[in-house]
Amino acid sequence: MPLSLNDIFPNADKGLSDIGFFFGAGTSKEAGYFLTNELTRRVVANLIETHKSRIQSILDKEGISHDIKNGIPDIEIISDAIAKHRLTLSDKDIITIEDQIQHLIVNEIVSVDNPNLEYHVLFLKALKSLFAQRPDRIWIFTTNYDLLFEQAAMKARINLINGFQGALYRYFDEGVFNLDYGTIINNRFEIYKGPRVILVKLHGSISWCKDDGEIVETSDKDIHGKYPHSLILPRKHKILDTLEHPFDKMFRYASNIIGKHCKYIACCGHSLRDEHINDYLFIPKLRDRAIKMTALFEELPENIEIFKDFPSFQYCTKATIAKDGIQQPENNEYWKFSEFVNLIARKAGKGV
Repeated sequence: MPLSLNDIFPNADKGLSDIGFFFGAGTSKEAGYFLTNELTRRVVANLIETHKSRIQSILDKEGISHDIKNGIPDIEIISDAIAKHRLTLSDKDIITIEDQIQHLIVNEIVSVDNPNLEYHVLFLKALKSLFAQRPDRIWIFTTNYDLLFEQAAMKARINLINGFQGALYRYFDEGVFNLDYGTIINNRFEIYKGPRVILVKLHGSISWCKDDGEIVETSDKDIHGKYPHSLILPRKHKILDTLEHPFDKMFRYASNIIGKHCKYIACCGHSLRDEHINDYLFIPKLRDRAIKMTALFEELPENIEIFKDFPSFQYCTKATIAKDGIQQPENNEYWKFSEFVNLIARKAGKGV
């Protein structure tokens, strides 16, 4: 049988609660952003020749075959190799290359004018409708740097909390994630009626900057280039990066929430390649059966075997569905963000 929303969220018919989403680069593709291979080609094309040659020599040393002009290997593997080289040698040039890669990644994301927000807006409007006036939290965990959910939340008129306080120039305060919002009526606190989206950007954002020891957020594009961005470079192995502020607090918050308050997770556009996310956020919770996780892929990722043995993990590809320990052929396109959104929106009477 085709995958249904009830397969992902068993409480879908009784009123969604305790739900979360994990989104990767694939969920931004239909909005106009690039997948990893295309991003790699664009970034490498803008590196100076001495940096390209240095990267090639590092890949040679690691025994990694490469055709970096064509995005082989991708930016995650390149960044892993560079980071390994930086840890074993005191080399200021490597730090310069990493800084340049980060700057070029931000440039590519910022260069996308007028991204298509259609499905991000529909996603949030559908959730808003399904949750009606219930003051529940909905968690969105993402490794993406773009601002699609921030922009879509404004158009959907839904309350979004991302860990920052302030007005035009906002400062990071992880305590914001746990605040309740509402009004005082007759000396009694009335909680805000409606869902609150908690957006946890585990790898940072193009709107996050480092300013005199503070992590700040601004939508002012003029800030771009004036201050270093607060981002974790695309890597498979990022454990050391996650120990730095504010990512340490983001991961600690995510770990505390997943399995305790967020018990059902749908994963879309993410290949499960990030070992630090698997080891810290997913596998311990799956091992304890603290979460039910549904992953949507176009093709099975290379490391799927480490997840298959967990009874509370199920997955769907463009040709198969595996649920309740049974794999069966089933053509579908739920790995596309648009189709996944429509699955939810149809439940809310808004899908196509």
